[in-house]
Amino acid sequence: MQQSMKEKNIISENLKVLVFSSDINTRIKANRTKKELMALDGVYRADVDLDDPDKVLRIECHPQYEAALIEEKMTKLGFRSDRLI
Repeated sequence: MQQSMKEKNIISENLKVLVFSSDINTRIKANRTKKELMALDGVYRADVDLDDPDKVLRIECHPQYEAALIEEKMTKLGFRSDRLI
C-alpha cells in the first residue's frame, strides 16, 4: 500500500518531522524563532541550519500537528517558510 505524502513524514507513532526552507539569516533570529516555535503545543524540537542555502527549518512534532500552523507562526514572526517535507 502506497503512503500519502502526509504520512511519509511520520517517523514513529509519536513523532512527525516537518521541513521548510526559510529566510532566517542570523543566529539571533534563529534562536528567537526556535524559542517561539518550541512554545507551541505539540512541537518537540525546532532547528535552523544557517549553513544551508535554503536556511532549512526542521520541526519535530506530534504526528497530528499541521504544517500550516508552523507556516502561520512563521508569517507572524516575519519570516518566509516553504514546506519541503
